[in-house]
Amino acid sequence: MALVPATITVFFTSNYTGDHRVCWRSTGTTIYDCSTIVTCLGGGAACSVDITVTVDDSTCPVDFEGYVQAVCEDIGSLAGRVAFFVNYTPTDACEPVSYTCVQAECNPTTLAITDCGGANPVGLPKSNLGMVTNFCVPTGTVLPIVAGRIPGTSTISCCTCVEVTFSNPAEATHGYGYQDCTTRAQVVASLAGYSSITVCAIAGTETTPYDSGITIAVGGVCYP
Repeated sequence: MALVPATITVFFTSNYTGDHRVCWRSTGTTIYDCSTIVTCLGGGAACSVDITVTVDDSTCPVDFEGYVQAVCEDIGSLAGRVAFFVNYTPTDACEPVSYTCVQAECNPTTLAITDCGGANPVGLPKSNLGMVTNFCVPTGTVLPIVAGRIPGTSTISCCTCVEVTFSNPAEATHGYGYQDCTTRAQVVASLAGYSSITVCAIAGTETTPYDSGITIAVGGVCYP
């Protein structure tokens, strides 16, 4: 992940002479940051202010929303608010790719490429004929050749996240995998018998070895 500073410049027309509060937040959060104050000439003069934010240049677009309001208005009042909205699109986003097993059985394989979180090598589970494994990698990644599997693009969205519940109805421990929504890292783990776990995963990356017996239930959107 690459957390980098960014600047939002807000331009507006000031009718009030004096200080204005500039409140902002990333869309989906509940609390505004109202620590930015700018002094304007008023009387219809142009005014502007820079807001410093932190964005992740390796994951998904993010929206920022906010408003400008003269400080003579109560901070809890809706009076005199001038709203603004900004969309930030990263320059090095993830892209969805896949491998399809094209033989009777494909053994589990670890690839010499990293996931979009930048930390873990990508693993492909034990698969049978026609089984597709989806995951997200940094844009421009060259997929290696793997015997018995065909690489390609995927139709999943690396920015769509859902709750996924893995359940193991058997006594034996079995493996499962998914790509985490906030870190974009691929997770490969084991689930004890008669247990379950719910995670926030990039939709379509959830997987288990084809003969594991673990069931997968996909729920609602969980992030952002």
